[in-house]
Amino acid sequence: MLRLKYIYITAGIVFIFIWVIMAMSMILNPWFSITKNALSDLGGDVNNNHPFPVLPEIYNFGLIIEGILIAFLSSLFIDISKNKIEIAGLSFFIISGLFLALIGIYHEGTYPHNFVSIWFFILSSISYITVGISLLIQKINHGIIITALIPLSWIIFIIVPWQSVAEDEIFGIIVIEILVFIYILSIKKRERKLYETIK
Repeated sequence: MLRLKYIYITAGIVFIFIWVIMAMSMILNPWFSITKNALSDLGGDVNNNHPFPVLPEIYNFGLIIEGILIAFLSSLFIDISKNKIEIAGLSFFIISGLFLALIGIYHEGTYPHNFVSIWFFILSSISYITVGISLLIQKINHGIIITALIPLSWIIFIIVPWQSVAEDEIFGIIVIEILVFIYILSIKKRERKLYETIK
């Protein structure tokens, strides 16, 4: 149960930190509009289509730290995982965290930016599809929710006429946080069952 405590604390930091970073960057750059810009506009400028952001380091270094936190959280998940499929899925999430960090390194205006940005979301989806399959194999109902939510979220992403890149990026972040939350619920249920069995 002590391991769960560390997971809860780390996950809470991961969930909140990204929103704090974005909020700070938006406050410092009042020209930014969620309905007109991309979140990466807070970290640089590719075509001078908006003022150069004030203190872009806050956003860029924030993404690097967030990526490291995701990798650390995934490592905690792996420590209590139950099979190789689950470990594989969580390993993908470590890589997606590294890609998030790369977004901060290769900020807007650099050549690899679009590639690492897109693959952060793709790898996160691959990660939790794999985790969801693992939970289904273990006959844990949360796996049904996870494996259904990912294709549903991509369908919504495709069919919704988003006004800006920022809107669909925020949607993606929310979906990822929901997936992680559902997975933590599955861990809690599994660990509690194991504890009661030992007891």
